[in-house]
Amino acid sequence: MAEITKNSRISFRIRDVSIDGSGIGVCEENGMTVFCFGAHRGETVTGTVIKKTGSYIVAKSDSKASSEHCPVYPMCGGCSLLHFPYEKTLEIKAGHVRDCLERIGGLKNANIEPIIPSPMTKAYRNKAIYRFAEGKNGLGCGFFRRNSHDVIVSGGCFCEKPLLRKICGELLEILNGHRFTVYDEETGKGLLRALMIRVSTDEKAMVCVSVNGKDLPDALNIAGGLMKRVPAVVSFYTHSNTSKTNTIFDGAFTLAAGEKTLTDHIGGAVFEIAPESFFQVNPYATVKLYDKAFEYALEGENSPVSLLDIYCGIGTIGIYFAKKAKNVMISNIFGVDYTDAAISEAAKAVNANGISANCRYVAGDAGKVLSGYAGLDGETVSIIRNADVAVVDPPRKGLDDRIPGVIASLPVKKVVYVSCNPATLARDIVKFREELGFELDKVTPVDMFPFEGHVECVTLMTKK
Repeated sequence: MAEITKNSRISFRIRDVSIDGSGIGVCEENGMTVFCFGAHRGETVTGTVIKKTGSYIVAKSDSKASSEHCPVYPMCGGCSLLHFPYEKTLEIKAGHVRDCLERIGGLKNANIEPIIPSPMTKAYRNKAIYRFAEGKNGLGCGFFRRNSHDVIVSGGCFCEKPLLRKICGELLEILNGHRFTVYDEETGKGLLRALMIRVSTDEKAMVCVSVNGKDLPDALNIAGGLMKRVPAVVSFYTHSNTSKTNTIFDGAFTLAAGEKTLTDHIGGAVFEIAPESFFQVNPYATVKLYDKAFEYALEGENSPVSLLDIYCGIGTIGIYFAKKAKNVMISNIFGVDYTDAAISEAAKAVNANGISANCRYVAGDAGKVLSGYAGLDGETVSIIRNADVAVVDPPRKGLDDRIPGVIASLPVKKVVYVSCNPATLARDIVKFREELGFELDKVTPVDMFPFEGHVECVTLMTKK
């Protein structure tokens, strides 16, 4: 048997598909596991080895994955499942959740409820972050090529709201008149880094241009020109980032023209969004996600509930709950998030939504705030120490190591864990179950990102 090396020709049958769109098979020549992007379960594939390690092979199929929805797929790395029918992507995502719970969490018989599909599967994204690129015809915008930092320029995206690309196109025309250079990651030179656009449910927009410098030259006139061309733009920011890094929005935001915040809604709740605020990108599925979290948090409750909203952002979950609650009153909300801007907007949202609950919001490291109570007044500490339900919505890295123990030390009887990463969710569930006396009741996957390689989960854990 010939040795399998890079550029070898092999055949393999696909037995499964990962959430990143790679078919997983077994090499017919040597029995090793093979990963091949774009391959479908059940098919036998012939391809070329592009990488070989001691335990697996990565191959490129002779048949290229494609989609009628996008002319630059799969070169663009934004989507990873666009070569499948939507129902198939739901099956893949639900399978990924179960795999993480079983393999990482050791939960062989977890109660996983049916995945909730997104009400809209195209034109759902209310936010886009484009990278600038230079071409023969001037400036362009797009997303990174799969597995690289090369920019794939395109005229539109299947996932985004049409207003996003309209604004992008009009702004590019204006910027092309100024002969600005584009930032180069390798040299650290060039001005234009990225363009962020948010669009609200009522079709108003916030624009932010990130530059490798103190400011965008002639920003006021550029903003005015864009607002004249696209009246839906109500806010225009510039962002300074002079660090030699591919992290974009790590620096100061400056309002060039228009309003400081963008007003948006989740169901019946209204929020003011600053440029650095976290806000879910799929407003249609967000309501489904929050309704499931609300159900888990308040089902069976007959008396007023005191709520901890950990990693609260601009307060969306707690305020949505308080606005929605009818039969069970939410009496207290304590929210904590690491950014001052988010906490400021959360406090404003309480008033804007007429929330009657006693709401306290604090900026800081959630683990430190909840374990030490540093700087908190007596009434706020009392709210924390008498909490009934904790909702946690951490970033992809999962919970701070201190958070589970802090929650377990309180009279909290339910933990509702909203997760964007099933792997770290499974890891954290282990700690709650094995060390802290909580039981996993149920998990519901929610498709917040149609055709993308991500899946959200809402999980209910109760104290034994």
